Amino acid sequence: MKIQFRQLFLICCLAAVSTCLLAQTIQDEWDNVENLVIIGDIHGDYDNYFDVLREAGIVNRRGNWTGKESHLVQVGDVPDRGPDTSRIIEHLQKLEKQAERAGGKVHVLIGNHEYMNVTGDLRYVHPGEYEALTSRNSSRLRDAYYQQTLQYIAAQNETREEPLIIDEAFTEKWYNDYPLGYVEHRLAWQPGGEINNWVSGHNSIIRINDMLFMHAGLGPEMLDMSITQINEKIRTEILNTYQPSGNLGESETGPLWYRGLASNPEVSEKPHLENLLTTYSINKVIVGHTPDLGVITPRFGGSVVVTDTGMASYYGGHKASMVVNREGSFALQSGELIPLPQSEEEMIPYFQAMVALLPENQRLKNHLELLINPLPVMDTVPETETGEEADANID
Repeated sequence: MKIQFRQLFLICCLAAVSTCLLAQTIQDEWDNVENLVIIGDIHGDYDNYFDVLREAGIVNRRGNWTGKESHLVQVGDVPDRGPDTSRIIEHLQKLEKQAERAGGKVHVLIGNHEYMNVTGDLRYVHPGEYEALTSRNSSRLRDAYYQQTLQYIAAQNETREEPLIIDEAFTEKWYNDYPLGYVEHRLAWQPGGEINNWVSGHNSIIRINDMLFMHAGLGPEMLDMSITQINEKIRTEILNTYQPSGNLGESETGPLWYRGLASNPEVSEKPHLENLLTTYSINKVIVGHTPDLGVITPRFGGSVVVTDTGMASYYGGHKASMVVNREGSFALQSGELIPLPQSEEEMIPYFQAMVALLPENQRLKNHLELLINPLPVMDTVPETETGEEADANID
């Protein structure tokens, strides 16, 4: 039996965690930004993340910022699936400081996997993520946590009809379930921890020029909230007021989970997209969260761009980025800048160019074929996977 703690406060003998943290209002809108690089979900793969930054000209071979006044947007999901999360976070923290000094900016958005790590949903944590946080004190910390677990069980056994038996098998399984580095991971991610403080200093949704950026999307129910209201609500949940239900960070229509803009049939989703564009006075929505074709994927004639290409090795290592500059908007793929569509008429030529670059990508070929020879429009719209079900199947 594995003891589950939705929020793991690792007892005063391990750390003194403050629960009086307050959310702050952080800038979430920028205008007149001339150069942008946008990268999708990283999922613990440092090498591929670094390659994408290098190809975009944002860093040099030493990993230092070379983007000058450019803005780099990473759309969330730094952790899980791969082992290098701590290393990536350290590098992003360095780039944030270097970019500020150069007049640029690094925006690391909050994704559903950041939120999951904060709230104790650790289903997708890679063993290497725990290992990376180990130190000479790890065994002592884990033993101390085990003793706290025994005290917790003893207190619960007083009211149980069938007390939980603590035997050799239980102890062996417990130590397998909670590897070295687990305690450090929870201390870092929970309220008051170093990573939690860093994550909560970022936004879930931002506007730059005429573009809205977020991890997943926004459902119709969300359009009565401003950008700042959304950010402050999720930031507050991450800092210290997460509840078992009713949290925006877990909402299937919220900015960390909604897949409609990336997956729903365009004919049914278009009215909502038009309302979203009008509500926030924008022309484009840029998201990640839903890897599919292995390339930067425009939808709705270019009004939506999905930047989650499946960069991490776990998803095939499809390395690409989106670039916005004075000349327009581009996908940077295999060293080539491919202009992103600005209308429905430009969609087929864009995907033809991508197929020419990636002739072995069968999913991409199938998508192009459907654009050229679309299926008849169905009378009913299939339900869209949402929340944890969709995450388990796709991301």
